[in-house]
Amino acid sequence: MNELIVIKQAAKAITENQRKNGYISEALHNYTDVDGNILYVRLRMVNINGDKWIRPLSRNIVGDWTELKEPIFSDGKPLYNLHSIANNPNNAIYLVEGEKCADALIKLGLIATTSGGASSAKDASWQILAGREIIIWPDNDQAGLQYASDAFVKLTSVNATVKQVDIDLLNLPVKGDCVDWMQQFEGKHGRNAMKMDIDTLPLRSGAQINIISDCFQSNGAKVFPQSDDEVIAWLATLSTIEYDRARKDQAKVLKIQIKTLDNIVKAERESLNRDDSPFSDIESWNEPINPAQLLDDITSTIQRFIVLDKHQAQVASLWICACWFIDVIDCAPIALINAPERACGKTQLLTVLARLAPRTAQASGISPSVLFRMIEAYQPTLFIDEVETVLKENEELRGLINAGHTRDSAYVWRSVAKGDDFEPKRFTVWGMKAIAGINAIKLAETVTSRSIVFELRRKTASEKVERLRHAEAGLFETLASKLARFAEDHVSEVQQARPVLPDALGDREQDNFEPLLQIASVAGDHWPDTALNAALRLSGATQTPISSANELLADIQEVFEAKRVIKLTTTELINALCEDTEKSWATYNRGNQLSPKQLSNKLKDYGITSKTIRINAYETAKGFECDQFNDAFARYLSDTLNLPSQSNNSLETNKDELCSVTDRKYVTVTRFQTVTLEPSPMLSCDSVTDKTPILGDISSTHNENEAMRF
Repeated sequence: MNELIVIKQAAKAITENQRKNGYISEALHNYTDVDGNILYVRLRMVNINGDKWIRPLSRNIVGDWTELKEPIFSDGKPLYNLHSIANNPNNAIYLVEGEKCADALIKLGLIATTSGGASSAKDASWQILAGREIIIWPDNDQAGLQYASDAFVKLTSVNATVKQVDIDLLNLPVKGDCVDWMQQFEGKHGRNAMKMDIDTLPLRSGAQINIISDCFQSNGAKVFPQSDDEVIAWLATLSTIEYDRARKDQAKVLKIQIKTLDNIVKAERESLNRDDSPFSDIESWNEPINPAQLLDDITSTIQRFIVLDKHQAQVASLWICACWFIDVIDCAPIALINAPERACGKTQLLTVLARLAPRTAQASGISPSVLFRMIEAYQPTLFIDEVETVLKENEELRGLINAGHTRDSAYVWRSVAKGDDFEPKRFTVWGMKAIAGINAIKLAETVTSRSIVFELRRKTASEKVERLRHAEAGLFETLASKLARFAEDHVSEVQQARPVLPDALGDREQDNFEPLLQIASVAGDHWPDTALNAALRLSGATQTPISSANELLADIQEVFEAKRVIKLTTTELINALCEDTEKSWATYNRGNQLSPKQLSNKLKDYGITSKTIRINAYETAKGFECDQFNDAFARYLSDTLNLPSQSNNSLETNKDELCSVTDRKYVTVTRFQTVTLEPSPMLSCDSVTDKTPILGDISSTHNENEAMRF
């Protein structure tokens, strides 16, 4: 069934109560991706008395259209009419407040969009409009002007060319919008407005556009900046890049020189205490920087003070950059600094990273309740030393650290007081974290798998590094300032970067290294190749010891290979596993060998259970056939053999007890008649083989059409 029909049916069912209360359907607005696929919709209903009922409708976890809420978008909510914007890259785009206005303009053949209601601009993703020509058509009220102002700031930050319809010349009613203007036009001219009529509307541009970036309360009413002092106060709240774009026009408005404005704004910034944050802002470098050179400088600085391999220092440099791009990356890998002994420089490296990171917070000894509230309020970069003691028997703190690994999952729920009762509240724990400890690699696998591991060593007499306290004044402040400028100038490029992730990296490793490779691809020069090579070299350190169940699978595979058989009784399998005294199975059961029950419990997790197998013509016993393990071997063992099967002209069954009829070391077992002949149940052995390897290509040999069947 067409998805739009499904959505309409779901919308009709979910709004039954509203219909009973006198509401009728007015519109169904589809929010799509750039390819036209529906992401979610907004239902719009109206009552006879003029009341509106507007709600989002989205899929639930199983894909049914039943949720009256917007999906969560990590990069911001998508704009309306995305597919038309993407398919018309050379057209000017009209930005309005609300889908109804956008649809009215679209009907005339214009490209129009909206982020939603009056307060929606700050939550939307504007990157698709980068470099485009945008014409904002505000509603004729204070909320409409505020929306236009918020959108203007967002659009200029992505280098869009912005103009604004001069609504002061349109004689609109209070709260009037483009739909009201079209109705007025029809009454005045006796015809419907057309695209050419819209194209001739008076526009404002540059300094003519009124920017409302801040407001304060005065006797309960909003008062917007108008005086010189208020304009200066607003300019002081802008980021460096936003101020750089506004300073020329605002200097003209204030009728002062640009240099004078710069000095006034700088002084205002120094005296302005905008919040109670315990972190001081790092002022970005006063001119554009070379990202590749900056990464080289950070790498050499790290190696000045810490004994570690160059590829580790390069990855550490990229990790530091990722801290500055935390708002646009999707994974926040933990920097895990591991050392086998004291005096290996782990605390020194942690200190170097902390001096370069934004909003550094030392989290050693912090309680979980303080931690998630601090992250929610300030989004700091966390640094934890002696993590092996901090996380010891502290599962809640470990859970908070783990939860902040990916943007989508970086939330925790806690109960907070509200009046005389409590209510659940969601806190974000999204952010970068660095931890250091002796044998920290032995932390829980849930931590190490989310980490990029830096292995340090104690320096030898021939290895010379400088003491951190002897660093020249301003070294780290200068590098941090340049990092801030790197982030401001290249945030959009990093957000859009999609580096190739090599298959040699596992899924979790790809997650961990992707933001670093994004940054390297934007830095350019040698860094894309350097970062990839460093990631491949360093990824081996992130491999944690395999679980005992996974170790058991590997050892069972080895037993079947060594014994060249296709089935074993449980007793035979356990005895074979215990033959190697260097492995754990001989003493696994409190000093005794692995028991049948323990073997069964471990294999059940993989869907493998013992079965009755035939030993000879007269005896059966509980045991396992090799092909029961094929799926588990393929899924969970990275070094599974994958040798191609080979066919022979003649096939024969094995007539002796569990002996081979092949001159090869291994034999392949398969259920398909084209390869294997099945013996009669009463023969002395079930083993039938062609001259092909055991545990070779354990995937089936049936054709593709057969594989598609259920």
